[in-house]
Amino acid sequence: MNSSPESSPIDHAESIVNALGDGAYVLDADRNRVFVNDRLREVTGFDQAVLHAKHPERLVEKGYWSAETGDRYRAAADRVLGGEADDERVQLTTTLADGREITTETRLTPIERDGSVVGAVGVIRDVTDRVQRERELKRLNERLERLAGFLSHDLRNPLSVARGYVDLARETGDTERLAAAEGAFGRIESMIDEALVMARDPDEVETADAAVDLAELAADCLESGDPGDQPADADLVVDDPGPVAGDPTLLRRAVGNLIGNAFEHGDDDVTVRVGIDDRGVYVADDGPGLPADERDRAALTDFGVSPRGGTGIGLAIVERVAAAHGWTLDVDESASGGFRATLVGAEPTK
Repeated sequence: MNSSPESSPIDHAESIVNALGDGAYVLDADRNRVFVNDRLREVTGFDQAVLHAKHPERLVEKGYWSAETGDRYRAAADRVLGGEADDERVQLTTTLADGREITTETRLTPIERDGSVVGAVGVIRDVTDRVQRERELKRLNERLERLAGFLSHDLRNPLSVARGYVDLARETGDTERLAAAEGAFGRIESMIDEALVMARDPDEVETADAAVDLAELAADCLESGDPGDQPADADLVVDDPGPVAGDPTLLRRAVGNLIGNAFEHGDDDVTVRVGIDDRGVYVADDGPGLPADERDRAALTDFGVSPRGGTGIGLAIVERVAAAHGWTLDVDESASGGFRATLVGAEPTK
């Protein structure tokens, strides 16, 4: 009686891989891909020379994987083939033959014969949508954290003003003081609206295109108390009181934060200058400025990060206002050696 030769574990794995709905392949003990199913060929568009080759070296050589991606895959595969792991999952970014980029999760499991690992099966699942949702969720959480920080930081000044006027009205019986408190509460309501705008992506924020007078804007910032306590001998100078094109509410928030930043970190007699030049709207002071190693704009505008011991909220809001207008925020040393922030791209109205 004739009997068919016993199939090898590799052959058995190939038959299973061929039936899978996901892209899959078989590696031999030297990390050569000796079999790939039709689904993997269809999704990747790779030719035989790439699919049946040492893995991941050929993918890295052809530019479908980065060197770092190749290193991570190689380490995972070697653990499986070396008998150190019964299951490895590794998330990888792959450029397909048509130039599209996808994120996949590969699960590697060993193929054994007589107690020795002779190969591995790799099953690939496209997780691009899942990764994108996770990234969106992370960005949403970051925006919510920024929103909480903005509200807890910036609402304190107008709340203090309103509370002070209410207490004074109670003590004196003078209800006219309540009008000022009402104004402060109105400012709080406006700030909450601004905070909700700030929590969104800059390109989703609608901005008005109005003529905003810098002198009136600076005076309104001081009167509202938004920048915090003004040092006794501090001075605010508007170099150019002309109108600037922008959203009045958002521009007021940005300029108010920059003035407040100058008051907070400057000397008692700090002079703050507001104006517009050929680069954009600027707020500059003659305070101590920033050391050279602290002029990294990305670090200065991170929420919750402040090299000078502050909350890291104010400049982050300014950058978001700039981005919503299509401008950029530039920080540098002022002409007097202090701190200067410029909303690059802001222009005077015609």
